[in-house]
Amino acid sequence: MNLVIKGKCTSSYAAVHKDFMKLSETRAQCCDESKTTISKIDENNFIVLMFDVDMSKLKELLSTPERDEVIKLNGISNEMFQFSPLS
Repeated sequence: MNLVIKGKCTSSYAAVHKDFMKLSETRAQCCDESKTTISKIDENNFIVLMFDVDMSKLKELLSTPERDEVIKLNGISNEMFQFSPLS
């Protein structure tokens, strides 16, 4: 499954991006990390694209104390949407 994550933060995009990059090794356990990308919309909004996501592993990953700390620290909230290739 492929996901688009529309995210908001109360900190800053720079802080979210820094933490996002630090956690790429663990994120690779649930998706194709070579295709994963994060992009800035503005200072408090961003988009993440994730490909070949194993949702059960993603749920496990998001429930770890490490991820919970990052989410709370940056005031992150998000919406997830599934997408498929056009062809």
